[in-house]
Amino acid sequence: MEDHFYIAEGRPFAGRELERLRGFLAGCGLDYDDAITYSAVIVNEDNGELAAAGSFSGIILKCIAVSPVYHGQGLLVDLMGHLYEKMYEKGSTHWIGFTKPKNEGVFGHTGLHLVEAAEHMIYLENRKNGFRDYLTSLSREVEGCSREEREAIFHREVAHSIHAGDPERVDFPGYLIPPEEMPTYFIMDKEQALQYRQELYRRVEARVLDALGLQCNT
Repeated sequence: MEDHFYIAEGRPFAGRELERLRGFLAGCGLDYDDAITYSAVIVNEDNGELAAAGSFSGIILKCIAVSPVYHGQGLLVDLMGHLYEKMYEKGSTHWIGFTKPKNEGVFGHTGLHLVEAAEHMIYLENRKNGFRDYLTSLSREVEGCSREEREAIFHREVAHSIHAGDPERVDFPGYLIPPEEMPTYFIMDKEQALQYRQELYRRVEARVLDALGLQCNT
């Protein structure tokens, strides 16, 4: 990062700094997520402008944006590197994020990998092949199991992920993040937000059921 930029932190921001962050995100087409526990902003020291911002809540990255004025200066990589350091500092090693499909390539350059994609949103994680390896491990676990045993394993995985969006979460609970726990800060059509999240969840669920050798009506 160039010398005339610096990073300011909030755990989370409040007051004027929070309103400033809200305004910056709005200008980038994003809402602020009230569940955020940590935020970092990159500030241009020469003029005081916010150039980039990113946050997380528990293990979920949120509200990440770079001002169009500062595109092409490598600030996203710097910002994400900083957020990853903070994740490690609090004891998290496996984290996730959700965004619009058009952003997959952008975040791919920062070390996030696709878990699953739907028409309106995608699911990312910091582990390359993490979801694939998880599905492989499930398939091995259920070898020789009855249908009832396979169904029990599926419901175990669902139960593990129920509170995935807990702002204080440190560990990764599982891939079946409930739709209600997925963030909506990048979805402008709030009336459709739950439907979009359900569509993504069903795609993840279908792959888990397939790995377990179950039909999608479990």
